[in-house]
Amino acid sequence: MLKYTDIPNHGKLGFHLRALKGLVEHDPSTNKYYLTDRGQLTGEFIGKIRSSAAKDDPSLMHEPVRYVRSLKLRDHAVLFYDTEEIKREISFPFLRAGLLKGEAVIYLVSENILDSEKREIRKYGISVDKQGKEAFTIMSADEWYIKNGKAQAQTIIDNWLTLLKEKQKAGFIGLRVASEMNVFFNYAKSKELLIYAATLGIQLALAMCALCLYETRRLDEQQFIQLNHCHGHSIFKGIAFKTI
Repeated sequence: MLKYTDIPNHGKLGFHLRALKGLVEHDPSTNKYYLTDRGQLTGEFIGKIRSSAAKDDPSLMHEPVRYVRSLKLRDHAVLFYDTEEIKREISFPFLRAGLLKGEAVIYLVSENILDSEKREIRKYGISVDKQGKEAFTIMSADEWYIKNGKAQAQTIIDNWLTLLKEKQKAGFIGLRVASEMNVFFNYAKSKELLIYAATLGIQLALAMCALCLYETRRLDEQQFIQLNHCHGHSIFKGIAFKTI
């Protein structure tokens, strides 16, 4: 397999194959590797992006951290991540950028990892001790999205509008939100999630900048495609780009 790649040794090749877990599988009966269904979809997806960018402007392909820092109010972005480390590497700089721009910053995470994420973001240098009308708030995605066992798109959007008005009254120019979306799958609300994402649209109607965080293993192929179409900006496997 090495002769088909630019990778000089088996150790480095093994490292890259492990990084592609879920996209590439090994068949021990033939000792060959092949793309899984998700791998084929991912390859086609990235190929189309690169092809489109090459025809237009190679600068349309961006490095993710720099890209998310530059997102503005009304931008609606999505991060498809495989590990917690990748999620934090992208979302934490995104959140800090909001603080520097005078935006109120919200970080929504699953209830079961709320405490651990508080510790991680403290390590990154963002204070989580100030709540209410202060600049940064970390809170439970479960409590925000699910009310009485229901996840209703318009109710969630109305709640964002109410929170936005509160923050603007306190002197902030808008809201910057990074939100884990696993809660919808945890409560079997994937249909409601797609309605919510589509209702928000590729560009937000509110003075908000949103980065929606999706763990790729929780998505099937159709959900992956639909969610990408609902956002104006996508970050995936080390690349970031505008979808509109």
